[in-house]
Amino acid sequence: MKGIFHRAITEQALRPVFSPVALEAIVQANLGQDALRYQFGSHDHFHYDNSAFSAGDNYLREQHQLVLDALQTDQAASLAHSAFGRLTHTAQDFYAHSNYVSLWREQNPGSGPQAIDPLQPELLHDPRLCSGQIYAPLEYLSFFPALKPLVLPRLPRDSHAWMNKDDPSRPDFDYAYAAAVQRTALELETLRRELAPLHFPRFTGQT
Repeated sequence: MKGIFHRAITEQALRPVFSPVALEAIVQANLGQDALRYQFGSHDHFHYDNSAFSAGDNYLREQHQLVLDALQTDQAASLAHSAFGRLTHTAQDFYAHSNYVSLWREQNPGSGPQAIDPLQPELLHDPRLCSGQIYAPLEYLSFFPALKPLVLPRLPRDSHAWMNKDDPSRPDFDYAYAAAVQRTALELETLRRELAPLHFPRFTGQT
């Protein structure tokens, strides 16, 4: 998902709950996951690329626990904001980089984006679930808009370049966007249930 949409998704899901300062800290950590150094090498789990579903799920759990640890041990709230920002980026990319949306639409023909269930159990365990493969080094050239038209025809259909729903020019972007907003709100609600009442306001900056 492109940065402008990661920001929009995160703000749409979290603005009613977080103070402007806390929200911006979360957004900046979210956007930081797309730093150039994280586009190469062993960072598939940051974006659910190369069908790294187990590693991505583990990463979400790690970041979730970092949020809890920071708040429950009275560490700086900024540590919790950073971890939650990283978590939301990865969760949002699941829908933009995998075929989850396509599988959901197959089961729900005619349903609009707002009806999507972001965590339908049978789809999360569907053997057909996959995400775009990164075909290095050619794939990296597709990240540059001027080169993408030249590179795309040379890449397999299971590549990230073909499968991604990173912006409105891509098929099913609106479904991926809606699922990502819902998932971001669900991740926050899970934390709300696990945190003591005195910790949650410190997290949201609404003390």
